[in-house]
Amino acid sequence: MTDNNILQHQKSLGLALSGGGARGLAHIGVLKVVTEENILISSLAGCSMGGLVSALFAIGYTIKEIERIAIKHTTLREMINLVDRTPRRRGLILGQRLRNLLAQLIGKDTNFSDTLIPLSLNAVDLITSQEVVLTEGNLLDAVMSTIAVPGFFAPVNIAKMQLIDGGTLNNLPVKNLKPFSPEVILAVDVHPDTTREVPWQFAGQKARFPFPLPDFFLDFYRAQLIMITKLTELNLTYDKPDLLIKPNLPPEITMFYGYHKADKIIALGEKSMRKNLDKLKPLIFEK
Repeated sequence: MTDNNILQHQKSLGLALSGGGARGLAHIGVLKVVTEENILISSLAGCSMGGLVSALFAIGYTIKEIERIAIKHTTLREMINLVDRTPRRRGLILGQRLRNLLAQLIGKDTNFSDTLIPLSLNAVDLITSQEVVLTEGNLLDAVMSTIAVPGFFAPVNIAKMQLIDGGTLNNLPVKNLKPFSPEVILAVDVHPDTTREVPWQFAGQKARFPFPLPDFFLDFYRAQLIMITKLTELNLTYDKPDLLIKPNLPPEITMFYGYHKADKIIALGEKSMRKNLDKLKPLIFEK
C-alpha cells in the first residue's frame, strides 16, 4: 500500500466468506492480500469453511499462521488421521478428532466475546428449518455447527437446536454482517458455478472423496450444489455486497477433495484478490 493510502481514512469493511470445503482455503489467500495491503477488517461473517477461517482470524491468528495450519493439516496423512468413522448412522464421520484439533487451535472455552474482530457464524436448525446466526456463546461449538455437513457429520446440539452447516440455506452470509453496520461489504464466494461447469457424471469423470461412496451419491451431491447456487443467487438479490469476488478455482477442487493442494488453492485466492484491489480501494478509502 502506498503512503498516500495509509494517510487516507478507511471506511469500515465487513467481510463475508462462503462455504466450499477445500475450495474455502482460497479465503486464506484473500485475507493474505487484504492484510498485506494494511486494509482493516471491522467485522466478519463466515459459513462452513469460511466460518472456520473467519474464526481463526477473528481470535488473533495471523494470516501466515493460518496458512501454516492449513498446509500442515491438509496433507493426506493428516486428513486420514482426522477421519474417525462412526458406527452411528447420523453422520459418516464422528467428528471427535476434528473437534479435538479445533479445540487446540480455538480453545474449548473461547467465546465470541473473546474475538478481536466482531464475528458471525451461521448454521441451520434441523428442528425449526431456520437459519441460526451465531454471535455469542461458545466459539468451538459454533464452528463445529457451521461446518457440520449433513450426512457427513452429526448435527451439533446447542440449547434445544440440532445445528448443521449454514450453507444449507445461506452459503454466503452477506446479510449477517448488517448488525455490525459496516460501511462497505466485501463478499468472497468459492462455491462452484453449476451453471457453467459440466457435472462429473456427464464429463467422464467422478468427484473425489476421502473414502468410497456409491455412484448415486454424486447425483445427491450435484443436486446440493445446484440448490446452494440458486439460493445464493436469490439471497444476493436482497443483500448485495459492494464487491463480490469469485476466485477462479478448478472444478476438480470440491467440498471434500483437494485439501492436499492447499498451497495452490490459497495462491488462487490471493491472485483473485490482487485482481480486485483496484475495485476495492476506491470503495473503502475516502479521497
